[in-house]
Amino acid sequence: MPRTLVQGVAFLIGFWIALAVSPMTVKLARADDAITTRYADLEARLLSEVNAVRARHHLIPLQRSADLDRVALLHSLDMASRNYLSHHSPEGTNPVDRISRSGLSGFTLAAENLGKTNRPDPNREIVDSWLASPDHRRNLLTPPFNTTGIGIASAPDGSLIYTQVYVTFPR
Repeated sequence: MPRTLVQGVAFLIGFWIALAVSPMTVKLARADDAITTRYADLEARLLSEVNAVRARHHLIPLQRSADLDRVALLHSLDMASRNYLSHHSPEGTNPVDRISRSGLSGFTLAAENLGKTNRPDPNREIVDSWLASPDHRRNLLTPPFNTTGIGIASAPDGSLIYTQVYVTFPR
């Protein structure tokens, strides 16, 4: 603990530098780049496919949110970089924690679907596997969900890791 003003200033400068070069800061920068480049087309097609499934069940289409895209992408990047696939991070954060920590509020319901694939038609593989899983199917077809975020990241083995976040915002 700093005991003098000089020590306090030195601590704050060191803390700021550590934040500037931390892996989380680098991860955020990569997330912003990936949102607009690498898998944007695949993510857009996934939303179309999910909304087509919802339409067949007479449900409203999900609207995509850039803020939720960031939440989903950061989770996909984290899972890819730390080699896990779970709704809970190794530190124990869950989808609601991640959404809340992003600064989003006012939602009444939230859920998340995950998937990993290395198939030639990755979206088809992911959507089919979600529909075959009772919990993932329930998330995809929950009527009150009206907003979504999608993030796809590449794992070191070349497979793709998908995160889709579902949220209900009052209308």
